[in-house]
Amino acid sequence: MAQATGAKAQIIYQEETTFKTDPLTPDAKLLYFSSEDFKSSRNLIDSAVIRGTRDAARPALGNIAIEGSIKTELQAYIGTLFKGLLGSVETTGSNPYTHTLKVGGSLPSFVIEKGFTDIVNFFKYNGCKINRFTLAVRPEGFQEISFDFLGAKETVSSSSFDSTPTDLGKVSWTGFDIATIEEGGSAIGIVTEVDITVENNLDGSVYVIGGQGQRYSLPEGMVKVSGTIKALFESMSLLNKAMNSTETSLRIYYKLGTGNGSAGNESLEIKIPELIYSPNAPVISGPAGIFVELPFTAYYDNSTEQSSIQLVLKNTQATL
Repeated sequence: MAQATGAKAQIIYQEETTFKTDPLTPDAKLLYFSSEDFKSSRNLIDSAVIRGTRDAARPALGNIAIEGSIKTELQAYIGTLFKGLLGSVETTGSNPYTHTLKVGGSLPSFVIEKGFTDIVNFFKYNGCKINRFTLAVRPEGFQEISFDFLGAKETVSSSSFDSTPTDLGKVSWTGFDIATIEEGGSAIGIVTEVDITVENNLDGSVYVIGGQGQRYSLPEGMVKVSGTIKALFESMSLLNKAMNSTETSLRIYYKLGTGNGSAGNESLEIKIPELIYSPNAPVISGPAGIFVELPFTAYYDNSTEQSSIQLVLKNTQATL
């Protein structure tokens, strides 16, 4: 019997209409990914009874914990997952389309299936919500991202939830596709790295009597947007903002071609309208050039975006 291989594995996903329930009509999308560790785990609870022998009694089953990360590249046609991250999207235009995503009041849930197609085994996870997202902005190469999920239900089958998923193609941005980085509303040309993290702080502890160990719900908590910016240490400009707790902003704009959203011209604007840096003096680690690395935390106070982070995605996809 042949061994399953990662090269022939696939991941598909679809937004659920009802939490923890398959959509009535399968219409999944194929997700291009680099690695994943999605799985279900269940602890065993030891019995404390004494029965006249040193042998342990049969343990009881504990609650089911479904969680995992999917790592991939920053792509133009995974906007549905960006919607799952932030919760609110407004779409305008008519091919190309402009999708404006902001922090919303609630998050959609997904059915996610990983398939080992070479041995025809499929692991389906219902009630999946995005708990955490990370993006590594770098000057070259594909831009690495990760989605961390919590889920509610696992089903193993010899057939796929959707045997004909929609393939939107792989359109990835690289560091060379960063058209501009703005700090405080002005272009800045000395940034070497930016790391961004968005956390939804899902409550994964909601289990109810009669629920057979499955999560009953995954309520959202407060959104936390944070990260680190690394730049050449050429002046005190960024450090002064950190030491004075001066409010500033960050905007990163990726584009292919013209960036108008038509095929081959997709774009993504990542904007953090309000943030403050944490003071962090540069260190001398050797004789080479010095950098300044400043952690930051974002918030919403009075920005026109009315969101601690905003994504503007332009592509040919009518609905996320």
